Amino acid sequence: MTCRLALLGCLLACVTGCSSMRALCPLEGGRPWVEVKSPHFTVRTNLDVETSAEAARDLEMMRQGLLQAWGGSFDPPGTVEVIVLRNRRELSEFTQVSIEGFSATMAEGPVLVMAGHSYALSEEGADISTQAHELTHYLSQFALVRQPRWLSEGLATYLETIALKPEKQEVVLGAKHGPFLDIARRQGWRTLDELWEWDRRGPMSSAESQQYYVSAWLWVHFFISQHAERFERFQKRLMGGEDPRVAWDAAFHGVKDLAGQVHAYALGTVPMRSPTITAPLLPVSGDIDIRPLEPAEVHAIRARLFLMTPGGATPEERLEKAEFEMAQALKEDPGNLTVALLRIRNTAEPEEQLALARELVGRRPESGRAWDALAQALDAAGYATEEQEAARLRAVELIPDNVGAQEGLARYYARTAQPERGLAAAQRALALAPGNASVLDTYSTILFQLGRCQEALATQQLAVEVLYEGTPVRLSQTVHDTLARYEAVCGAAPSATSPIGGE
Repeated sequence: MTCRLALLGCLLACVTGCSSMRALCPLEGGRPWVEVKSPHFTVRTNLDVETSAEAARDLEMMRQGLLQAWGGSFDPPGTVEVIVLRNRRELSEFTQVSIEGFSATMAEGPVLVMAGHSYALSEEGADISTQAHELTHYLSQFALVRQPRWLSEGLATYLETIALKPEKQEVVLGAKHGPFLDIARRQGWRTLDELWEWDRRGPMSSAESQQYYVSAWLWVHFFISQHAERFERFQKRLMGGEDPRVAWDAAFHGVKDLAGQVHAYALGTVPMRSPTITAPLLPVSGDIDIRPLEPAEVHAIRARLFLMTPGGATPEERLEKAEFEMAQALKEDPGNLTVALLRIRNTAEPEEQLALARELVGRRPESGRAWDALAQALDAAGYATEEQEAARLRAVELIPDNVGAQEGLARYYARTAQPERGLAAAQRALALAPGNASVLDTYSTILFQLGRCQEALATQQLAVEVLYEGTPVRLSQTVHDTLARYEAVCGAAPSATSPIGGE
C-alpha cells in the first residue's frame, strides 16, 4: 500500500455548502452517491452527478497523459476502482491520519482512494497532484516491476506536476515542483544512501516523512535532468526484473560525487533545467455509464474503507466499525453482494465460511465474485475437488480481468499438479499485476512444476524483491521459503536481466 501525505499544507477544500465531515449514506443525512464507469475506471463517489461524470472522463485523460512518460505504445490492461470522497476531512474519518489519498491492492484488484474538491481535472487551476501521484503508482508497476521506494515515490511526485492541455491536445510532464524545491533548499535533503534504506526506517514523524518525499523528488528530478541516459538505462534494467542495487551500480558505474552534484543542482549553482516532456494528448473514449448507489452500497463502501485505509487504528477497532456498517447495509439490503463477500472473508471458521459462500452462489449465480468466494472457501476447507475447479473456472469466465480469480485458478492447478492447465491463468494474472508477490509466487510454482527451473528461480527472486512493508507474515515466509528451496534445487540464478513472464 502507498499513501500520499497531506504535505505542505495543501489541504483539499470542502465543496461549498458542505454540512458534514462524514461521508454518510443519504438516509443518515449524507449526500447521494453514484457509480460512474468508464473504459479504465469505476468511480464511486459522493460528488454530484455532473462532477462525478467529469471526474471519470478526466481520469481517463490523465491516464492517457501519464502513459506518455513510458512511450505511446504503453497501455496496461485492466481497470481501476476509485473511491472519491468530497474532501480530506471526510477521508480522515477512516484514516485518523492526515493523508490526501492512498493506493492499495485488494482481493478485488487495485483501488485508489482520494479526497476531492470539486475535482474537474481539466479546469484551469484545479489541483490534480494527488490523483496523478496515486495513478502513477498504479501504472508504474506495469512498467517497472522492481522499484526501490525512493524511485517509486520520486517518479510519482515528478509526474504529479502533470499539466493537461486538451485545447492544444498536449500534455506536459515533469515540471519543477516549486514547494518541494523550497523545502529542500531550506531544510536540506536525505542522501541517496539514506533513501535506499527508506523502507527499513520504520515509523517516522510527519516532518521526517516529508523530507524523504521531498528528497526522492529532488534526486529523480536531478537524474532525469543531469543523467538522463544513465537513469533510463537503470529503469530499463528494472523493467527486466534486475535487482535494483545491481541495476543501479551498472547504470551509474564510474559516476563521481553524486552528492556534490545534487547539492549544486538543488542550490542553483548548476542551472536547474526543467526536464519536462511535452507529448500529444490523444483523445479518450467518452463512454460513461452512471447509476445511483443504494444506501446499502454506501454502507458497504464505508465498511471497506474502515478495513483497508492506512492509519493507527487496531484491527479490532477497524473490524468493529466495519461490522456496524455491514449490519446497517444488511438492514437496507439483506442480499447485498459486497457485504456478503466481506462477511465470508472475515469469518474464521472454514465450514461456516463455506456455507455462507454456497448460499451466496445460490442467490447470485451470475456473480463472478461469488464464485471466486466459493472457490476460496472450498480451498480453505481443504476441498481441492472438481467442485473447486468448476467454481474457479466459472469465476474466471465471469471476471476475466480479476487478478485474484486468475491467480486462484493457477494456484489450484499448481496444488493439484496440473501445471500445463494453470500456465495461461498464471500468465494472465502476472500481466494484470506484474509487481504482486503472491502472483509471482504462483507463477514460479507453475514454472518449477513444468521443469523450467531457472525461470522459476528468477521469478521467485523477484517475488522476494517486491515484498513490501505490511505484507502478511505468512505470505512473506512462504515466498522466502520457496526461494530457498529453488536455490537448493536449481543452483545458480540466471542473468538478472532475463525477462519474466515469457513463454
